[in-house]
Amino acid sequence: MKSMMVMQTDFGFGGGCAMRGTCLKVDPELEIFDGNHQIPKFNVASAARNLLMMVPFWPSGTVFVSVVDPGVGTSRRASVAKLKNGSYVVTPDNGSLSRLLQLPGIEAIRIIDEIRNRLKGTEKTSIFHGRDLFAYCGARLASGIISFEEVGEEYPVSEIIRLKADTYHQEPGLVSGYFFDWMESFGNMETNIPIEAGEKAGFKVGDTVRVTVTDSLTNKVCFDGPVGFYPSFGWVPLGAPVVYNSSDGVLGVGLNKEDFARTYGVGVGENWLVTIRKEGV
Repeated sequence: MKSMMVMQTDFGFGGGCAMRGTCLKVDPELEIFDGNHQIPKFNVASAARNLLMMVPFWPSGTVFVSVVDPGVGTSRRASVAKLKNGSYVVTPDNGSLSRLLQLPGIEAIRIIDEIRNRLKGTEKTSIFHGRDLFAYCGARLASGIISFEEVGEEYPVSEIIRLKADTYHQEPGLVSGYFFDWMESFGNMETNIPIEAGEKAGFKVGDTVRVTVTDSLTNKVCFDGPVGFYPSFGWVPLGAPVVYNSSDGVLGVGLNKEDFARTYGVGVGENWLVTIRKEGV
């Protein structure tokens, strides 16, 4: 039985068309699904978290192709990771795999052998490994043409690149971190602070918390005020801010039927610092 393939990139929709075509030339019967082609450009951290949110909901054996690759053509490793749940991730080893190390866990990882598992005729270019390496090798693996052992040389799981900035702070009544991702079409912001950290800090539904958002590059405070902590947007008045538990397992900040990101001019990255504290703390 062939494996399904799921693709995510930062190319924008339509950008993965050549990748899909490459896969279907390998095996016209492959089932290929688009996961998310709207990952913020060059945002490896967002790619890592999106993989964590997708992988558990697909059948064992699924081959995920994740291409957010600002280091394309450099010495970063092009790899295939075998997960402990039986699925595979074909990706640059640049931090994209870091969230999968604990859940579901990575059993083994191999470098893609470019002599055996690179699309023929593309050897003179190094800027589209999504098509020439990752999609092509992923399709060969998903179709059963090669086994995981035939991907290339194995290297230690301990050498997998980990994200340096995947840290947050938690203490009684307070959590802090940064804006890790955003839902572009709605303008909701997602922090890197796990739901569990909010629970340990003592946040409860119905609490009023104070949210402060600062751009550390300019030292500008873009938002500072009381916000309700509720299950979803409709619990607060139209246009009011809300802190909520995101479907991605972290604390989110948004406005009811309005755009938090554009209203307050905030963005994504380690410089967008977020502090959430219970009033009176």
